[in-house]
Amino acid sequence: MYNAKRDGYGNGVNRAIPSMGEIEGRITVLEVVATTSLNLLLKAADEHAVQQVLSDIRRAMRTKCEEIKLSPADADSAIAYAQELFAATLENTDRKAHGKPRPLSTKRRGTRRSIPV
Repeated sequence: MYNAKRDGYGNGVNRAIPSMGEIEGRITVLEVVATTSLNLLLKAADEHAVQQVLSDIRRAMRTKCEEIKLSPADADSAIAYAQELFAATLENTDRKAHGKPRPLSTKRRGTRRSIPV
């Protein structure tokens, strides 16, 4: 979402559209916050609580995708991305529990990689 106070800066000229680097930076921040939060949840909660929270997140994402009027294909893509974050976080958490080193996540095949936890 565009926020004039936050996003409109520059040399006397406000830029209404953030650059791709700015967008990638924001997505990276969101990935780090999400995976760190999920890791903390996994450490503190039992399996049932974890599944309930993940279910709540999926439901909230569907609601938000409808609210911002994403197409069904785009909404499905967003949900699939969330599933990738969940899977990578669970995989990394399992590796930590077994003392194995954490490799970089290779689940995404885009121009960037998911941020490992």
